[in-house]
Amino acid sequence: MTTELENAPLQERSPGESCFEKIYPFESDLKLREEYINFFGGLRIGKLLEDLDLVAGKVAYAHAQGWERGLGIVTAACDRIDLTGSLPSHSDLQLLASVNWVGRSSMEVGIRISTKSENDWKRVARAFFIMVSRREGRAEEVNPLAPKTKEEQRRFEEGQERQRLRREMSRYNILTVAPDEQESKLLHSLFLEIREGTLKGVSMAETLRQSTRLMHPQFRNIHNKIFGGYLMREAFELAWNITYLFCGHRPHFLSVDHMYFYEPVEIGSILSFTGQVIYTSPRALMVEVTVEVIDPASGITEVTNVSYFTFTVLDKAGNSLKINQVLPESYEEGLKYLDGYKRFRLGEENEKII
Repeated sequence: MTTELENAPLQERSPGESCFEKIYPFESDLKLREEYINFFGGLRIGKLLEDLDLVAGKVAYAHAQGWERGLGIVTAACDRIDLTGSLPSHSDLQLLASVNWVGRSSMEVGIRISTKSENDWKRVARAFFIMVSRREGRAEEVNPLAPKTKEEQRRFEEGQERQRLRREMSRYNILTVAPDEQESKLLHSLFLEIREGTLKGVSMAETLRQSTRLMHPQFRNIHNKIFGGYLMREAFELAWNITYLFCGHRPHFLSVDHMYFYEPVEIGSILSFTGQVIYTSPRALMVEVTVEVIDPASGITEVTNVSYFTFTVLDKAGNSLKINQVLPESYEEGLKYLDGYKRFRLGEENEKII
C-alpha cells in the first residue's frame, strides 16, 4: 500500500523534530533497578546496549519518516560508545538522542547518557549509531538534516569528522591491506622480543572463548529479524568475561569501537560468538568478538557481526592496574594485533571529538 509521503519530495528536517528522551527512575523504582543490576551491584552495560540500539532506531525512523514513507530502518553499525564517568545503579539515568549527521541513505544518531546528580544531569557516556534506510532491500534516500542552532551545527560537523574516520578505518582492513613499514617494524620487534624471551605475557590463542546460541523469536525486531541490540548485549558480555578471565580482576568498560552489522540474522539461526584479546597497552586491552551464523546441515558459517570492546581494570581505590601483555604467535594473530593497535590509536583520536 502506497502512503501519501512515499513519493513526495523530501523535506529538510531539524534534529529537534526527531529528538527523544528516556528516563530510568532507578533511584525510586527498585523493581526496575533490579532488572538492570549486575552481580557487583552496578548497571549491566550489556542490557543498556540493547536499549541504546532501540532508541537509535526510534530516532532514525522519526527523522526519515520511516513509518509514513514505508521504509525499513536498520542498524549498520554501533560506531562508537565511550564511557566517560561512572554509572551508579542507585541514580536515575537519562538517554537523550538526536540525529547528528545525515548522508544520502544513512544517519548518525548520537545518544547522550547522563546520571542524576543533585538537581541536574551529568553526562557519563556517549554513543553513536549508524542507521540506514532501505526499501525492498535497496538503499533509500532520507530527509536532509538542517541544523538550526550552534550546538546542532557543532554536532553535525563532528558527525562529518567521525564519518571521515570511519572511511579511513575501512581502508585498513587487515585482510586486504598489507602492514605499512612502521607497522611491519612494530610486528617484527614484537616477534623478536617474544622469541628471545624478553617479553612475557599470555598467548593470544589462550584468551579465545566461544559461546553458541539458538535465536528464539523473543529476540526479534519489527522486521522479524534478530534484534541488533540483543547481539550487542551477548557480544559485550562475552568480551567482559574474557577480560575478567584474562586480568583476574573485575573489568571496567571504556568503549565500543565499530560494531558492524554485515547481515541480518534470521529467527531460528544458530549463532557462534567467538572472542579473544587482540591488543593490550599497559593500562587497557581490546577484545574482538566475531558473530557467525552456522548452517546445521552443512556446517558452513557466515560472519554477521564483528565488534571491538576496550576495557581496563581498577583496584578498590579506582586506580588502573597494569595489564599483562597479549602475545601473538602467528602471522594471522600478528595482523589482529596490528588491527587492534590501529583501532586503539584511532579511538584515542575519536575521543577528542566531543
